[in-house]
Amino acid sequence: MEPMDNFDPEINRIHTLECLKRLMILYDQDEVCNCRRGQFVALYILYNVDSDDAVFTSLRLKDTLAYEMHRRSST
Repeated sequence: MEPMDNFDPEINRIHTLECLKRLMILYDQDEVCNCRRGQFVALYILYNVDSDDAVFTSLRLKDTLAYEMHRRSST
């Protein structure tokens, strides 16, 4: 286990954002199942609350995610 002194919050934030962005791309390319997509999109938006890209992502996916949640709840 690494000592806490080695933890760099900025590097951690950047790496987390890069991973979330890559996951969003994989979702868009249908290369991963859409399971928990809404949760990861929400996390991406929260991490990027001041970003235009996050706003556009949320607006673009609003209807898709609502449909997926409705479909799952009715089965």
